[in-house]
Amino acid sequence: MKQFLSSISRRERLFAAAGTIIALVLLLPVVAVADPGLVPGTGPGAGASSTSEQPVDVQRGDSCRNMLPADTPNYVVCRWLTPPQDAAQVAEFWGADNGANLERAQPLPAQFIRCNRKTDLTKISTCKGGETFCQQLPNASGWYRCTNRVTRKVTYEGYVNGKWVARSVPPPATWPSRTPTPTPTMVTAPPPSIPTQGPTVSASATPVGTTDQTEPPPDGNPSTSATTPAATSSAVPTVSSEPTATTPTGEPTAAPAADDSPAGQAIAAAAAVQPRLRIWVETDLADDYAAGDSQFTAALQALIAAAKRPGVVGVKFADNLGYSGFTTAQDVIRFLTRAGQALRAALPGKQLAIGVVVAELGCGSSKECIQAMRAKAPLATKQQIGRYLKTRAVDRVEISSGLFGRSYSQYQVPDPKTGKSVPITPELAARAQWMSIRALEWDTLAQMRAREYGLAHIGDTSPWDKTQATVQIDARVGAAIALGLPSITLWGHKSDDQGQTYRLLDAGCQDSGPASNAMWSALTGQGMRGRLALVFDPASTECGIAADIAALAKGVSEIFILV
Repeated sequence: MKQFLSSISRRERLFAAAGTIIALVLLLPVVAVADPGLVPGTGPGAGASSTSEQPVDVQRGDSCRNMLPADTPNYVVCRWLTPPQDAAQVAEFWGADNGANLERAQPLPAQFIRCNRKTDLTKISTCKGGETFCQQLPNASGWYRCTNRVTRKVTYEGYVNGKWVARSVPPPATWPSRTPTPTPTMVTAPPPSIPTQGPTVSASATPVGTTDQTEPPPDGNPSTSATTPAATSSAVPTVSSEPTATTPTGEPTAAPAADDSPAGQAIAAAAAVQPRLRIWVETDLADDYAAGDSQFTAALQALIAAAKRPGVVGVKFADNLGYSGFTTAQDVIRFLTRAGQALRAALPGKQLAIGVVVAELGCGSSKECIQAMRAKAPLATKQQIGRYLKTRAVDRVEISSGLFGRSYSQYQVPDPKTGKSVPITPELAARAQWMSIRALEWDTLAQMRAREYGLAHIGDTSPWDKTQATVQIDARVGAAIALGLPSITLWGHKSDDQGQTYRLLDAGCQDSGPASNAMWSALTGQGMRGRLALVFDPASTECGIAADIAALAKGVSEIFILV
């Protein structure tokens, strides 16, 4: 460069400097505002197809940034594989005509026979126009050598850019197969063109409407007594539990004696239901921990005795942990450690679970909402819950949903389609919560589940018709499952909270079981039994313990029995 500059005149150097400055002034702003997204014709696979990936279209609802807070890690990509407003239409396309499009999109066999003309082989046994025999080429993926058995014409056929093409010359690097092949499959029509994508829908999804439904329990106040914990020892309490008697071969002896308590009857009834229910026993030991070692130990003994009943797979020992009842995060951690160690020692092989409520996760990108929710429960923020989970004291965590609907609706987030501010709906809150949990990577610390409170109603009958119930189920249950949540536990089977009775079904008995309603019918009609659980209080039933459990087992595969 030095040699070049010395070889030109002073005037030429001035012109070069001026040109460089002008270029920088004109071009830098253009570079700065350039879209960093994909450019048509570039990137992996460029030139293979005339189509290219399109940038996020906010007007189509492709953006979901309003569902994530500002501190979400950068590696969390907020972009739909299929935008919500398109999902139903895509599913309808692939499911139309009993899945005809899906069947036609299946890979072809190694060899097949097709009719030269369209023929209904269910009505006649021979092909119109004769047959064509196609055999896959061994060294050219997806290509077939096809021989028309009438004209003896040979073609080479396969998919190119999503379209079935036929050519007279073979593709490169092929040779005849010398290995025996299976019996050819009859294909009744020429291979179809596989669509590269589902249909596009311009209309946006119908927003979740509001109803007169009351949010249970009272907004922002999950039922947990606010007792200040007493000074307790950090040692694990001694829990006296008699070991299970075994035979000389190590096999257990007869089952424990019958338990006539309501909880014992419920466990026996759940174990007898077909198809069988996975049974958990549940209580909240936080208040017993706060009361001192004596009460804490007694409560542990009662919980362990219930958990040893046949059929019980796990124990949930805390609910809405940290929302109230504790003064410091360290005290919450001590409680978790003590209870977890005692239960694992007495119940080897049983799963342990807790419940938490993290109100800020439903706020989406609303900073005002996040600050208000953190102030409401400073020991139940996402940072604190993360600390509790890192103790590895439990195997499963049930995260409460549907408790803060009225509070969320007071705050607003930008609508991804219009940019205008809109209230936080139950659907958006549910999606925001589960997207945030995935971003937090809590599933690497424990199994994540939901406990949904928003489907229960106050009074004898549900206020929702079938359409309203379906909208609520999609918003509260469907959104979570669509984002990868394995299962959801429903609260509210004749559950009492602060003087109110909440129900999932309706009051009274029909056919020896609780009266159904539009919500329960819509829920059970969607075939989600394997992904649903339910909380059951044996001290509060509609038609008796056995009758209630038999009816509930039709809609859920897992039950949490309060003891």
